[in-house]
Amino acid sequence: MRTLNNRLVLMKMRRLFEFLILTLFIVIIFTISSKWTSITTTTVTDTSKHLNIKITPFPINSYLPQDKSINSNDNIIIKNSNNNDPSSSLAKYIHLDLKGAPPQADKFYENFFNFIDKLQMGVKGIVIEYEDMLPLQGKLANTTHRFSYSKSDIQLIQTSAKTHQLDVIPLIQTFGHLEWLLKLQPYELYRDDLSLPMVITPCLNTTYILLEDLLTQTLDMHPFSNVIHIGCDEVVLTNSHPQCRETSMDIPERYVDHVKRVVKIIRKIRPAMRILIWDDVIRGDQFILNEKLLEELKGLVEPVAWNYRPTFEESYISSPIWNIYSKLFSNTWAASAFKGGLNRYSMQTNTSHHVLNNYAWLQFIQASSAQKTSSFSAIILTGWSRFDHFMPLTDLLPTAYQSLVSSLYTINTGKIIYNDYMNDCDGLMNSIGKDSQLCQSLPGLSIWSGISSLALSLAQIEDRLTFLHTVSPSYNRKHRFVRHYELDSRLNELQMLQSDLLTMTQLLNRHLSELYSLDIVDEWFDLYLSPVLGRINTTLIEFSSARNQSSWPRRPLI
Repeated sequence: MRTLNNRLVLMKMRRLFEFLILTLFIVIIFTISSKWTSITTTTVTDTSKHLNIKITPFPINSYLPQDKSINSNDNIIIKNSNNNDPSSSLAKYIHLDLKGAPPQADKFYENFFNFIDKLQMGVKGIVIEYEDMLPLQGKLANTTHRFSYSKSDIQLIQTSAKTHQLDVIPLIQTFGHLEWLLKLQPYELYRDDLSLPMVITPCLNTTYILLEDLLTQTLDMHPFSNVIHIGCDEVVLTNSHPQCRETSMDIPERYVDHVKRVVKIIRKIRPAMRILIWDDVIRGDQFILNEKLLEELKGLVEPVAWNYRPTFEESYISSPIWNIYSKLFSNTWAASAFKGGLNRYSMQTNTSHHVLNNYAWLQFIQASSAQKTSSFSAIILTGWSRFDHFMPLTDLLPTAYQSLVSSLYTINTGKIIYNDYMNDCDGLMNSIGKDSQLCQSLPGLSIWSGISSLALSLAQIEDRLTFLHTVSPSYNRKHRFVRHYELDSRLNELQMLQSDLLTMTQLLNRHLSELYSLDIVDEWFDLYLSPVLGRINTTLIEFSSARNQSSWPRRPLI
């Protein structure tokens, strides 16, 4: 009995010992785990605090490289680590392209300039690409848009800009992109290629008489401007005009000679004028390999280097042209985009694409300044409305307010902050530390929210249309061999969405008409709504016959 008791005591002691060992082991594991978690958390917190990055998973955006996509549901803030930031002295300009959806002058400019002024983001001026919207007179009186601005409209723009301390830089194409003029029958003989109304020939003396008339009237309407942009981008010069045969000159030489003659005209009208020129032609190999030819433009123009991509190619970054520019020109300008530089058809502005483009420019400018390979004095945030005179309308300006504000914020701070504020100007202002009351002065704010809502509705309609063609493909419809209950429910949904779409369309039509002329409203609806409404009607008609079938044959159906 004693032996049994002793054994029981020993068993209890062993179990107690094992329990103590297990407890100690758990305590040790817990302690190590806690310390490791603390170290990891501290490291991540410190790193995040240093870089100011909120790390979030985000989906792939098909418009952008995979590693640059942005989640529209999360803020992403990237803080630039470069302390020697040249962006503080970088003059910022906003480009307004009037060859597509020019706003009514009395409804737009004062309010927009007031907003830019109060935004306090260092915008120095506005570059206005008038194209055919100037109220030209004399021989050019019948060349312009039939709803062009009046002289009082141009005066209003000048006065409003001056009130809000904004410079106005008129942009007048003087070589390529003269479709608005050369498309007209009286000016066919001015074309470089007689079959194409894109480029004006540099081989006629009358070309320069015509350009002098255009530039004189433009500058007369801009008495306060001391900078003009003469375009000259995307010039596909063929030298094929019959008159070109009289003088032997290759295409690069002809290009430089034309620019020099245009500069001479401007200096004759206003001697102290600074002259900007797009750089895509002069950064080509024919100029890089013939620097002496480019030297002929020294002291005459200031190149504006444009790139609208979210990341810059290495060949662009390392091009020898930057060193050439820094040697030849007193100022080099950059040009990013806040709208219209992505797709030919675009109902809404892709903010993430344009913000990343501006961030890429900021990085390039900083790196160039640090390495002393080039120096940029200003940046123009371009806002294209068409790819050219013959192309469709891209995203309307009010849909680009988010992109414009976010891009300016990036250039000023070195940070990217993006959120899906498609309908929420107040939230956008709050996210960048600005007063949401600023939104009240934005012209066309209801257009921004209206198109955003419309885009969501169109996405739902597209989803239903796609699904209907899986429920009832053409073969099934031909034989009226369809599942009724699914077809009926989807068609009913489509009809309800159609009704909602028509209601939104009426409201949006009213808002668009407050800012744009009827021809712009008509074009926009025809581009972005009429095709969808047509598809809905066609679908409802094509699918209706299959709805009425009450009995079906045995297979096969042929």
